[in-house]
Amino acid sequence: MRSVLILVTALWLAPSTATAAESIGVITELHVKNGQVEVKPAAGGDWEPAKPLLGISAGDQVRAAGAGKAVLVFVSTQRTTVVTADNSPYVASLPPQPGFGERVKSAIAFLQSTPREPVRKPLTVRSSKDLAPVVILAPRETQVAAEGFSLEWQGPESARYTVRIAAVDGRVLWERKNAVPRPLALSPSDVLLVPGRYRWEIESSEHGIQHAGFDVATPDVTTRARLAADAVEVARYPAATAALLKAAALMRERFYADARRELLRGVAASPEEPTLHVLLGDVYARTGLENLAAAEYDEAEALSVRR
Repeated sequence: MRSVLILVTALWLAPSTATAAESIGVITELHVKNGQVEVKPAAGGDWEPAKPLLGISAGDQVRAAGAGKAVLVFVSTQRTTVVTADNSPYVASLPPQPGFGERVKSAIAFLQSTPREPVRKPLTVRSSKDLAPVVILAPRETQVAAEGFSLEWQGPESARYTVRIAAVDGRVLWERKNAVPRPLALSPSDVLLVPGRYRWEIESSEHGIQHAGFDVATPDVTTRARLAADAVEVARYPAATAALLKAAALMRERFYADARRELLRGVAASPEEPTLHVLLGDVYARTGLENLAAAEYDEAEALSVRR
C-alpha cells in the first residue's frame, strides 16, 4: 500500500519530461467555481484545463473565463501575477521586479517539480473513513524543534489515552495519563529533548498501542526552516499562496508537522483552493498516512473541475 502511494506522489511531484522548456513559475492558487482556467503550452498544443501546482514555462498562455482566476508565482523574482478574464490570455514571462531573497526562491522551487499531466494510479484505500480507530497524526517521520511541538492523534472522544515519549533504547522520557484526543503542546519544561531520534506512543485499553517516530532537529536546521517561513510572511503574498509557500519552505527541511498545520490553517481559510489540498496530500503521503493523502488528492481533483 505505502509503495503504491509513494509512487503516486513521486509521479505527481516529479519534474515533467513531456516539456522541453524550463519552468519559470508555478500556479499556487486556482479558482474555477463559476468559471474556468486553461493553459496553452508555448511548445504547441491545445488549450487544456489548468492543474493545481502546474509548472509554467516562458511563453505559455494562461486564460481565465467567467469568475475563474489563477495566481502565478515566479521563481527568480518571487513576484505574483493574477490571471482573470480581464487580462486573458496572459503570456508568461519573467517579471522585471527584484525578488525577496533566496529563502522564498527555494520554497517556490520546491513546488516547481510538478508535471503538466499528473499521473494518478488507483489506490486500494481511497477514503479517510477506512482509517483505524486510533491514528497518530503528528509528529511522524518529521523533524520538530527542541523548544516546543505538539502531539496530535485521532481517536474516539470517549476514550482516555496514555501518551508517552521514549528514547530509541526504549527508556520512557515523559508520560501523561488520561489524555483526550486534542493537540497536546509540549515545551522543554515538560520534557527536554536533545537533537536525535525519538518515538511517541498512544495507548488505550480499547485499542492497544500506536506509535510513530520523529526527529528533534538541530538548532541551525530549526532556524533555517523558520527564517524561510518568515521570509514568505514578509513578502505579503495572497493568503492561500502564503500558506502554500510557508508549508513548502518547512517541507524542504522535513518539518512536515509544521507544514501540515500551515496547510490546515490555509484550508480552513480557503477551503476550495485545490493547491492546498494537493500539498497537504503530499505531507500525508510522506508521513505514511495513505488514507488521508488519498482523500486530499481526491478533494484537489474535485475542486479543479469547473463547477
